[in-house]
This record gives sequence, C-alpha cells and structure tokens, in this order.
Amino acid sequence: MSHPLDRLIQSTRELKALPTATGQILQLMQDATASADDVLEVVGKDPALTANLLKLANSAMFGVGRQIGTPHQALVLLGNRTVLNLAFATGMGPVLTGPLPAYRLESKALWRHSMAVGVGAAYLVEATVQDRWLREAAFTAGLVHDIGKMLLNDPLQTQLEPLPLGAQSAALVEAERGLLGFDHAEAGGRLAEIWRFPTGLVQVITAHHHPQVPRTDAESALLQRAVMAADRIAARADLGGGSAALPDEDFLAEIEELQLPMGPVEELQGRLDAEVAGLEAMLGAAR
Repeated sequence: MSHPLDRLIQSTRELKALPTATGQILQLMQDATASADDVLEVVGKDPALTANLLKLANSAMFGVGRQIGTPHQALVLLGNRTVLNLAFATGMGPVLTGPLPAYRLESKALWRHSMAVGVGAAYLVEATVQDRWLREAAFTAGLVHDIGKMLLNDPLQTQLEPLPLGAQSAALVEAERGLLGFDHAEAGGRLAEIWRFPTGLVQVITAHHHPQVPRTDAESALLQRAVMAADRIAARADLGGGSAALPDEDFLAEIEELQLPMGPVEELQGRLDAEVAGLEAMLGAAR
C-alpha cells in the first residue's frame, strides 16, 4: 500500500510536478559533468527566470562587485554551482506564492517567509564558514524548507479543528501530526524526494523541526542548523510563515543549542526585515 503522503501528493494536482525549467535545473544540480553550455541552454529558455537570476546575482547579497549583464557572465564570475542554486531559487518563486488559509497565510506570505529564512540561513552560514557556495546552498534550503505547508493546506482545511491561532512552531507541528498523522516537514521532505531534490536538501527540509533526522555530511548539518535558526529569527521579524515568535529566553536557548555565533544572530535580527523587503521589491513576488 502506498504511503498516505504519496497519495496526498498524487491527489494535489498543482504539486505533482515542478515547472519544466526548474525541474531541469534540479537535474543539472545533481550532474557533476554538467557544463556551462548545459546551464545556459536551460536558463536561456525562460526569460523570466533569466531576468530574476540576474537581479539576484546583482543584489548586495550575491553580487561580486561588478555588474552581471548576462547568464554567461554570471557563470564566469560565480561558477556553475552557484548559478544553478540561484536559478533554482528564482524558479521556485511561482510555486510559493499562493494563499494558505489553513495556516492563515495570505497570498505571497509564504514567499516572504521563505525569502526571510533563505536570506537568514545564507547570512548565518557565511558568518560561520565564509564559503560562498555553501551560502547560496543555504539560501536555497531556506527558500524551500516549508514546501510541505502547500501540501497540507487542503487536507487541513477539511478538519473540524483548525490549526491553533498564534501558536509557536512546535505547537503547529504537533497539531499537524495530531490531525493528519504527519507534519509539514515530513510532507515537504517526501515531496522533495518525489521532485528529486538533492539528498542534502531533502534532509534539511525533513529535519527543520526534527534535528534527530540523520544527515549525510557536515555541510548538510550546518545548513539544517542555519535554516532552523533563521526560521526562528524570521518569526521575531513578523515573517513567521504562520508561526509565532519564541519568548526571548526560549529563543536564546535554541540558538545556543544550535551552536551558532550570537553576534551574527543579533545583527540578522536587526536587518532581516529590510533585506526581505529589498529582495521582494527587486524580484517581485514571482510571476
């Protein structure tokens, strides 16, 4: 018998497949032999994706100190892996913009939350290891960490008991499991597997509320910790994606447990809202 999550995915028509270009980018992300020409062929077929890729590459967060005017220049200056990560991130925009009534999220609210966690995770990773590629991987991981909420929205709306209003993330996850038998992290991980996301990315999605989920390497572990911390910081910036902020004492205890430097955490809290507003103004909410 198939897993109930697989049946749910099959019955959710709009989530059965990624946009064509985004799916092709994912395949290239996992192909160690992919060439610059392969990347250009996929990115160049989608004008909107190309435009948003260039906007993101030229942003203060991902820029290289000079203007990037073409995908080829982006490849030369940033490298294949970085361009694929950024192209994937921009390609996910249209997937994340719809309203989620079960979580009391209006249209584009999940997109804003996802950008906040992506920006936050990237900043925390860079402050920890100063690895440019890993920073972009963190942005991508943060951007897609809550895709399971899109999958659970419809079945949750049919429940007699709604999700708790103004609850912290742990209470929301507990409510999801009580109502459906699984939560949005597990659902998102399964959807990511079906969409053939890289293994490390699947693990981050699955584990962003469950730190005990096994990981394959130290990089995935750092991405997971950064995404978890950025998720909590986003809630404190009123970008919680349906989750309320933790009290100060609990928040500080979680950050300490995640073993991330407090200085960058405090700086991120002061700038995250402006960073997200800037990205949203630049990229729009997605087409």
